[in-house]
Amino acid sequence: MANTLTFTFINDYPPSLSQLKTYGSGIIILFIIFYFISLPFKENKSLLFTNSVYINTGYLGYPILLSVWGEKALSYGVIYSVINMILGSIFVPMFLDKKISLKNTFKLPYIYVIILAYILSLLGINYRNFPKPILETILLLKNAAIPVLLLFVGLSLSKITIKKINHKLLLSTTLIRLFIYPFFALIYVIIFHMEKNLGKVFILESAMPTAINSVILIDALTGDSSDISLTVAITTLFSAFTIPVWVFLIEKII
Repeated sequence: MANTLTFTFINDYPPSLSQLKTYGSGIIILFIIFYFISLPFKENKSLLFTNSVYINTGYLGYPILLSVWGEKALSYGVIYSVINMILGSIFVPMFLDKKISLKNTFKLPYIYVIILAYILSLLGINYRNFPKPILETILLLKNAAIPVLLLFVGLSLSKITIKKINHKLLLSTTLIRLFIYPFFALIYVIIFHMEKNLGKVFILESAMPTAINSVILIDALTGDSSDISLTVAITTLFSAFTIPVWVFLIEKII
């Protein structure tokens, strides 16, 4: 469903090269900044950095963008999410001194979905002109995606197990994910004079909670995912209060 949603919005609203460059540059700059911020934490460096850059831009970001600013904003959110996912799969292992697996990166279906949708758009081919059975299937998956993605967030949280609570670390990860990271995103948007609607989406997507797949990565790196699991749960719950605040601030500032 997420891939279908990506395909339809890229096909309907193909990104320009300048948009891809703007988002890509911003995400890389934020990655670098928060890599250095994570260094003083030493043994928790992997957790802090992963928490910073693994963002729930899709499962939670898509529904919120659609409800707040509509389909055009969601199309920008798709671009942000895909770029963040691709760059994350490359830069996170590199920054954590792990081997980069380009083979695994090219297994991401988003890469092929966005390329296919973009090429079809350049050729003037829109999925809405596909044969009726195919179009109805695409629309069914597209329209079901948002509610199912929200249900998936809740189901993912229900599977989290918590063994212990490191209050200091939990406070640090929560502040970084919900406040500090989007604040730097806001600064980037202002300094580089990002186009208004692009900038609004860039900041709000940066303010989303920690993604559930960070648990898988940290468990693979350290063998203990209890801290990051709690961070995912807490940032997701607290985001119900912080995201409206960020929407208000974005509307006032941008």
